[in-house]
Amino acid sequence: MMETGGTGSTQKKMKMGCSTPDIISNLPCNVLEKILVCLTIQDAARTSVLSRKWRYRWTTLPQLVFNDQFCRGSVVRATTDRLMMTLYKVLLHHQGPLLKFTLSLAELKSCPEIDQFIYFVSKNGIRVFKLHIWKGVPYKLPSTLFSCLQLERLSLHSCVFKPPPGFKGFTRLVSLELSYVLIACDVLSSLISSCLLLERLKLRSSSTSLNYLGIFAPNLKYLSIEGLFRSICIRVHDDASVSVALKGSRNRLGFNEGEISNSVMLLRSLPVVEFLVLDYSFLQCMAANGVRERLPTTLNNLFSLQLHNISFGEPDEVSTVLYFIRSSPNLQLLDIRAFHSATAAIDPVVELYDLEGWSDVSVNKLYFVWMGEVSGTKVEMEFIRLLLAKSPILKTMHMKLKSKEVAERLRIVEEFTGFRRASAQAVITFSK
Repeated sequence: MMETGGTGSTQKKMKMGCSTPDIISNLPCNVLEKILVCLTIQDAARTSVLSRKWRYRWTTLPQLVFNDQFCRGSVVRATTDRLMMTLYKVLLHHQGPLLKFTLSLAELKSCPEIDQFIYFVSKNGIRVFKLHIWKGVPYKLPSTLFSCLQLERLSLHSCVFKPPPGFKGFTRLVSLELSYVLIACDVLSSLISSCLLLERLKLRSSSTSLNYLGIFAPNLKYLSIEGLFRSICIRVHDDASVSVALKGSRNRLGFNEGEISNSVMLLRSLPVVEFLVLDYSFLQCMAANGVRERLPTTLNNLFSLQLHNISFGEPDEVSTVLYFIRSSPNLQLLDIRAFHSATAAIDPVVELYDLEGWSDVSVNKLYFVWMGEVSGTKVEMEFIRLLLAKSPILKTMHMKLKSKEVAERLRIVEEFTGFRRASAQAVITFSK
């Protein structure tokens, strides 16, 4: 009887197993989609073997992402022609709307096949488009991209942006990222102003593409600018987070009279900036415009200030650095990279650091200072002494010393330790 009971129990279990529903096949469509969009295209295609309901489900996904993760295995070793053919086959299999498209491959070069991809996405309701060219010459965007009026997010790298006549902009755009994109100044300004819903703007430019930059975006929440713009005019909402990095080279020719006058427009835009990066050339422009004692406006929003290639042997540069600090009552982070020139004057501005002349200066928010290539000249030492004496909540001042000689480094360290500090918590650290 025990054997019979055992056999019956086994049969019962087998019947229960046969009646167990196929959980994978019966997942809701929205759950299937969420699973598939987390996979690479290759892995998504492999799910076709799971069940009849999963078969070719990947071809209806609303997004296609061709990035370096896509190029793996045999694909990564393929020629450009084979790679383009692979991408084209994926597009041929796709069915239904395509809301998001990404093409960003480390070896991607400008080629005619990209025109066909853009034509395809333009006919399928694209809303998020990302195209990053990493090799060779910039890719000239075809006219079909400018017909994608449903675009909400656009990210381009190394492209030529030249819209056809009559283009009125992407009126639904909320995010725009342009990196090393060749675009005319007036076209960029018109594009930004036409995007009334724009909330996020990120621009990165080379010295050959843009000189003047005008930004009017009342709904902007985040703005990041990096490049060699010689003139900037920014009009955004007061609550926008604005980061500006204007970098040049000490080897370039000096600014002409017109460029010097343009820096006045930059000064007018600075009050909205929270994170600011400048190099010596812009400080020279401001000095040439007659900046004296303080900037023409208070930089109440400025939280972080980085100054690159600053020569402490040049009076105009150092005095302008002081004016920035004096005009930034809420400054918390200060980063200065020193530049040393054999032709610079010797300690010409020591008198600028007289503490009596700084009685009205308030750096009560400054808590971190980083200085690079410190050589220990008298000017540098007086500048650092001033910061220590005027920073009551300073926590860390880190310096990278230029000299590799042990004796010289010890001399600099010993002199620093004797400086009076307004903050009892201030710690000075050093690195090579």
